[in-house]
Amino acid sequence: MTTDTNETTADRFGLTGTKRSLGLAGLARKTTAAPADTALTLDTIPDPDAAAAGTDPDRLTDDEARDLELCERAARSHHTSYWLTGKALDTIAKRRLYRAKYPAFEALLADWDITQADSSRMRRGWPLAARLLKDVPKLTRSHVEALLPIVERYDIDAAVTLHALLRDSLPKVTARDIQEIVASLPGPHGSSAPAAQICDQVEEVLTYPNDDLLDEAPRMTTADDLLRQAVDKRARQLADDLKRGRIPRQELTRTLAEAFADPDDPTVYKALLRWMKARGH
Repeated sequence: MTTDTNETTADRFGLTGTKRSLGLAGLARKTTAAPADTALTLDTIPDPDAAAAGTDPDRLTDDEARDLELCERAARSHHTSYWLTGKALDTIAKRRLYRAKYPAFEALLADWDITQADSSRMRRGWPLAARLLKDVPKLTRSHVEALLPIVERYDIDAAVTLHALLRDSLPKVTARDIQEIVASLPGPHGSSAPAAQICDQVEEVLTYPNDDLLDEAPRMTTADDLLRQAVDKRARQLADDLKRGRIPRQELTRTLAEAFADPDDPTVYKALLRWMKARGH
């Protein structure tokens, strides 16, 4: 994942230029330099579920203190990634590493100038990001957040599977594409694994209209059904000519609309005009 070295954590949290300007960036300026021999990655940050919290309500064990130091470095660094911060906050919260200095995790967030909403999004998103970063080094926050409903409704394997399917099917995956697909899925059902269900459901959504996926009742073939079949056939032909595996219906509709409205190239507009005149429209 690439980051802008000029962008502070406060910038990514939307804190720049507000009264919250101290925020994490301000805290970073007050921390000591990080040891050069300990690089921060998702793997080096202690796991939230690695160990139970110590029994002393006011003191941390030596191991807990070391883990807290790593988490603080991740959350307070100028150049920390969104996901490093998420895992660090998750570890602090689940293992109650805040207890020696704060009465509650919410008090730590207030002191570090992190909103509850930001904390929740980062904590929910980092496990999925950790899985996706292996195959998508330039993973964006918007992709992860668009996939979180799949993690909640299915599981993390299903979300990873969905992203892989879209990368294979679309020339460029956007957060909007993910959101459209997620909104079209009917939800998990039956006893098969959620990832397997995602494969079947996404295949349906990419190939057929949404109402075909949701309407399981048999019906007679209509003119609209025949048109959809013809469109699917022509879309497969287009995919073959472009040497692609598939042209999803959403992409086809959007591309046709863009070509029709192109102010610099009226080819599609003129072709449609001739087609409609020839058929008496």
